[in-house]
Amino acid sequence: MTMVVPSAVSISTSWWRRHRNLLTGLLLMLAAWGMYLPSVRYGFVYYDDVRILRDHPELYGQATLSADLRAIFVTGFPREEPLLLRDVSWALDSRIFGFGNAFGYHLVNVLLHGMVVALMFVFLLGTTRRYGFALAVTLSWLVLAIHTEPVAWIMGRKDILSALFMLLALCAQKRRLAVENFPARCGWYCVTLACFICGLLSKVSVLTFPAVLLLHAIFLPYLNGERPPSGDFVGGRRLVKEIFLSLPGLVVSLLVYGWYRRILTQMGVLNSGQNVPSLTHFWNLLMIDPLTLGIYAQQTFLPWHLKVFYPWPKILVAYPRWQVAAALVAVMLAGGIGGWLFRRRKDLFFYLAAFLVVMVPYLNLTISGILVAERYLYFSTFCLLALALSAGVELLRHPQPLLRGGLLVVGAGLLVLNLFQTISYQPAWRNGETLWQYHLALPQTTPAAYANLAACYYAQATAQQGTPEMAVTMRKMSVVVDAGLTQFWPDPAQPPPPGTYFLFFLKSIVQEIRGEPAAALASLLTADSLHPKFDSINLNLALLYHQLAGITADPSQRASYALAARDRYAEYIKLVYQGRATPLAIQKKMAEFEAECSAPNQPAGGK
Repeated sequence: MTMVVPSAVSISTSWWRRHRNLLTGLLLMLAAWGMYLPSVRYGFVYYDDVRILRDHPELYGQATLSADLRAIFVTGFPREEPLLLRDVSWALDSRIFGFGNAFGYHLVNVLLHGMVVALMFVFLLGTTRRYGFALAVTLSWLVLAIHTEPVAWIMGRKDILSALFMLLALCAQKRRLAVENFPARCGWYCVTLACFICGLLSKVSVLTFPAVLLLHAIFLPYLNGERPPSGDFVGGRRLVKEIFLSLPGLVVSLLVYGWYRRILTQMGVLNSGQNVPSLTHFWNLLMIDPLTLGIYAQQTFLPWHLKVFYPWPKILVAYPRWQVAAALVAVMLAGGIGGWLFRRRKDLFFYLAAFLVVMVPYLNLTISGILVAERYLYFSTFCLLALALSAGVELLRHPQPLLRGGLLVVGAGLLVLNLFQTISYQPAWRNGETLWQYHLALPQTTPAAYANLAACYYAQATAQQGTPEMAVTMRKMSVVVDAGLTQFWPDPAQPPPPGTYFLFFLKSIVQEIRGEPAAALASLLTADSLHPKFDSINLNLALLYHQLAGITADPSQRASYALAARDRYAEYIKLVYQGRATPLAIQKKMAEFEAECSAPNQPAGGK
């Protein structure tokens, strides 16, 4: 009898097949870490990360972790972004690396992003049972340039965390649908629901995710090949059961949304008297949202001039005819494609429907806010990639070699373009100065880019107070403010545009530091007329009026300034605290303003 000795090649092949999926996930995770490793050396960019994170040591930088957790869950309300799990992750970063150390926040962003990439592959492989498809979609998702913002920016933590938990929920649901044992199904259902709640507490826009879970459960047989994509839609008891199982998640979404909205109303971010959206608002949505989704699709595949905020599309009083026609055609086209996919390719219909469901919270259905932001696409772009790659696979089956070759060239070009844009855009996030200088160099910049760069210089100057470098930094701030006003207000004979209000606010700071209180007052009043009810403008007006009252010799003018200081400070308290109890220090300051109003004839400079 002849003994057959397995060759080294067959052994290695067998070993690879047994461990292929695990090794692929690990390699994808390592690739993601390597791609964004440079960002761990970056700092704060002075756009929300300072205002929401670094300005709040009472939440993330107390003496003990228990004190941080107590503030996050109990005493630290209301606050602008009460994202409990995101906040806990920041508190842990602060405990390990130091509160003011940006390294820890960036490092954990990169580590979590790598885990999301690996989980994306695991989810797609488990759902479709197609290794090549799962790998192609995940690799494409890995190199997307629009992911630079949420990964390289500290504030992107909420997008990464929420994506992590949504993928965990989808993987857990896949296990629930695969097991036959009833207790095991109940256990996996609880895990799915828990992961969804964790995602919702990481970012409130996850509130529509129960609908994605419902779609996944219904269309899974078409996704994994158990049923043909063009087969009849099977509803019945299975559909009713899955709808019933989705109800707890929907209830949690409604409760968290109501809680979150009440807090934002207390903070003054939302208007408590907000009426039901009008027909005009819905018309604006019809004109804006299709174009917004078009920009998202374009930036996903053909990223160009990536930016934090996009000046277009914007809400107009009257829209050009081409925009009306384009919006209506886009809606009809999307409806037609969705209907065709539901009939002929139910597997691909899942990706289209899931993408739209995930994007619903970003479509400004109730209140107009940020229209386009790349971080909003962090999770949902895998749906667009799945649709595009599926269409590409169908075209590759065409007998014409020229078509197949051209398609491969285009696909490779898009991947190379995204990789190049990721590598070139990432250094812009090194710090506030590099980020906003990058935005100033774009073909279409905005007043906000100038304002953010100037604010960054002001923060640096504040930290340099008492040193020779402060004067140099303040000079930079002044140059940036003047340049922004020159570009967006070229004709001083005309009223300045509303978007320049923050530049006037910053100009007043420069003028006050230069010892020009009258000029600073004029700039602040201009800012106030362009953007009324802004708390910082009212605070600075109160302090400036108080300063002018102390140096004015004319008693009547001094009295007028004292009254104005009191009224502006009262308005500041009203805007910031929204009827809540004010801190003791604020009450004492208000009492000082009241006392000065009661003694208007006091000599200038006296006490």
